[in-house]
Amino acid sequence: MIKRLRSVCLILLVLSVVISSGCAAAEKSILLTFTGDCTLGSEEATRPREDSFDSLAASKGLDYFFDNFRTMFENDDQTVINFEGVLSDNKFQESRTKRYRFRGPTDFVKILTGSSIETCSLANNHIGDFGKQGEESTKATLDANNIGWFQNYKYYIYEKEGIKVAFIALENRTVYKEFEKIKKMITKLKETGEANAIVVCWHTGLEYRGAHETNTESTSQALIRYGADLVVITHPHVLQGIQVYNNRCIFYSMGNFVFGGNSAIRTEKFKIDQTVTSLYSMVVQVKLLFTNDGKYLGQLPVIYPVYTSSAAPVNNYQPYRANVEEAAAVRAAIQQDSSFELPEITADADGLSRMEMDYLAAFDGVGIPESEDDGPQGKPEASNPSPTRKTKGQ
Repeated sequence: MIKRLRSVCLILLVLSVVISSGCAAAEKSILLTFTGDCTLGSEEATRPREDSFDSLAASKGLDYFFDNFRTMFENDDQTVINFEGVLSDNKFQESRTKRYRFRGPTDFVKILTGSSIETCSLANNHIGDFGKQGEESTKATLDANNIGWFQNYKYYIYEKEGIKVAFIALENRTVYKEFEKIKKMITKLKETGEANAIVVCWHTGLEYRGAHETNTESTSQALIRYGADLVVITHPHVLQGIQVYNNRCIFYSMGNFVFGGNSAIRTEKFKIDQTVTSLYSMVVQVKLLFTNDGKYLGQLPVIYPVYTSSAAPVNNYQPYRANVEEAAAVRAAIQQDSSFELPEITADADGLSRMEMDYLAAFDGVGIPESEDDGPQGKPEASNPSPTRKTKGQ
């Protein structure tokens, strides 16, 4: 009876806030764009090949790769990518125990600056491909070109008109071993006013699986309960679903984007999971809304269906926005792992597809943990443990 009464009260709370806090109440906004995994470089063995990322950079120019999205990226406040690999002019400390190691020369930073990409998440399993020198070279190169980066406890603050958004990037070792520290960091950012909103980019999940894991879901929800306003997940290299929790979005996997690590695009279904293909991707834009004095009001997400190459099964490393007909398959890939009906596909004036989600007004007091042991349980799920999730988004 108590639980039923609590549920009714929560529903009434949500309805009252949604009714009273519409988009029109917002005084300030910040528009964020997120993509899937980006690798700007090649493996040492494949670099000389004609179909390598480096070879196309030489023949097509550095503005080629993100060309289909440059206008979109120029018109937002922050474009955020998961940067898989390193920027270094030498191959010292190459981690030969790893199967795949990706490196681009430091000059490739112009791919980012020339495409209006302002921020990089570095908490992933390829930032260490060339040891400490590769990681330090990457960070120094980004710093020298005024590109923000964030990694575990080194968060990044973006400020616009007095509104501050904190970006936190997490790798699984940090999440599973130090979740209490993460919770305290998120809580402190909000309580001290250092951040008006918090975005968590988490590198986790099972590679080439079309459904997210139970543990990933429960941990993402815990991050939101402790103060995150948006959770964006990368690593599986294929699309997974979307969840709305406490009126905040969780994007379980964005797929690949400009991915120099693979010269071919797998257009057929993966044997490991017959529901997915690496041809499909998405770009997500989320407008965060605030009162004039900085109170977070809500978010307005838009999904842009994407194909990772226009030359598939060859990877030409130049993703493009899908038209309405092409977007149907992308929507289906996301829908199979989502717990709600996705918005219908609509077309821009130029015929390119988009899916506009409803405005999600902020509210507090829902889903507050009743115990101290919530968060990740067991072993990290990335990158190759046995899957535990049997159902979708439930």
